[in-house]
Amino acid sequence: MMFNTILFTISGLFILLISANYLIENIVSLAKKINVSNFIIASCTIAFGTTMPELTTSLKSVLADPPHSGIAVGNLIGSNIANILLIMGISAIIFPVKIISDKLVNLEIQASVVILLFPATIFFFKLDNNISVFIAFLMLLFFIWFFRERMRLEKNNINEKINVKQKTFFLLSKTIFCVIGLILGANFLIDGSVQIAEYYKVSERVIGLSLIAIGTSLPELTTAIIASIKRNHGIALGTVLGANMYNILVLLSLVEIIQPLSILNNIQGIDILVLGVSSFFLVLFIKNKNITKLNGLILLFIYILYVYSIY
Repeated sequence: MMFNTILFTISGLFILLISANYLIENIVSLAKKINVSNFIIASCTIAFGTTMPELTTSLKSVLADPPHSGIAVGNLIGSNIANILLIMGISAIIFPVKIISDKLVNLEIQASVVILLFPATIFFFKLDNNISVFIAFLMLLFFIWFFRERMRLEKNNINEKINVKQKTFFLLSKTIFCVIGLILGANFLIDGSVQIAEYYKVSERVIGLSLIAIGTSLPELTTAIIASIKRNHGIALGTVLGANMYNILVLLSLVEIIQPLSILNNIQGIDILVLGVSSFFLVLFIKNKNITKLNGLILLFIYILYVYSIY
């Protein structure tokens, strides 16, 4: 029955999100146990923490037999679109987002252009697998440069102290269980999503762009909403920008390297257009140093139209 499949899929998403949340906490605690600096911990957590569901789901999809590259590509592109239009939209509706422009924000604005150009270049120029894989490698190198530059700019801003009282063996055990949870959750989510796509006769791309993208973006959504309620606008914006960098520059590059032509075969003009429009609005709002409630409503309305159009 389809009800059982939907329940199975939701259960997979729940396991995935819970496992990702506890995995990051355990990694931070383990790092403190071996005297890794607060700065390195904070930088890595910001970069990778909230995108753990996208990482597990996308790699599991593309490594499956047969591969479900439509789910992987749709998830990553859809997550970026949801991060800007849905998450920033809701955050701004709760409380207008005040933006303090600094070198770090300007760096991430520049990287946003690269994020858009990567899939757009492959799609519009119909690049073959050798060239697309080469570009994917370049994106990984760009991310390494970007991450090093970000670490340099953030170096003097990390002051938080973390007190770790748990034993190392206990932390390692919990970390292993979290990894197992991630794998199981991703399996349930992907298998259920494929069955839903087949039952309702929609493509894996559409399921990835909508259902899975929204589901795996829940950590970013939760973080951004809590940050908006607490008026911590920097975290709300940083969550979106950081997650988008990692989704495209690292995860989408890995998907293209593992399964060449995944981007070309599983993306359409409307996806590139909406990703471009959403990125343009985000950069515009950042330049204006403010995302108002009206801006938030506009972003949310565009997202609803987009999801409606792909179905």
